[in-house]
Amino acid sequence: MKKLTTILLVFFSIYMGAQTKKLTVEPNHSTIGFNISIAGFTQVTGKFTDYELLLDWNESSMDSSKISTVIKVMSINTGIPDRDAHLRTADFFDAEKYPHITFESDSILQIDYSNFKAYGKFTMHGVTKDYVFPFQIVKIENNTVGIRSRTTLNRQDYGVGSEFKHSAMPDFLSDIIEVEIDFWTRKRKE
Repeated sequence: MKKLTTILLVFFSIYMGAQTKKLTVEPNHSTIGFNISIAGFTQVTGKFTDYELLLDWNESSMDSSKISTVIKVMSINTGIPDRDAHLRTADFFDAEKYPHITFESDSILQIDYSNFKAYGKFTMHGVTKDYVFPFQIVKIENNTVGIRSRTTLNRQDYGVGSEFKHSAMPDFLSDIIEVEIDFWTRKRKE
């Protein structure tokens, strides 16, 4: 009986391991975007255009699933080149000193059929904090997983633009940044 149990456990472990799909983002159909309120009058939207996202996805065992993201700060794009250049300076992201924004999951928790939470370390502007990214699975088909995340970050928690002062409006920039992530995956080449 003990031998049978061991064989079953080994088989189960191999079976579960075989279910992990090594995926990466399909950038042509994905967006890492954000928006921020400007003086309460309007919102500025933008996105990062250069990033890598790796997903180890195991539908049968969320404990073995992982998300890892690296965003190149220099790729920030709000549609206005002068504003983008300013955002890359030490007034905001200081892209020369802190070239990447990263997230590395420690664990993923399934809330219900399509809702999940990725717990991990988020690093921006040289500051690393524990963060929980909520996300939804939009659709799964073979190696294509569609994921949507809507969340917020407080830029002050990471020192982004903390010292920036507008000449005429003291509350020019909201502290809260709304983050909108939509991506789908493809099989990773290894």
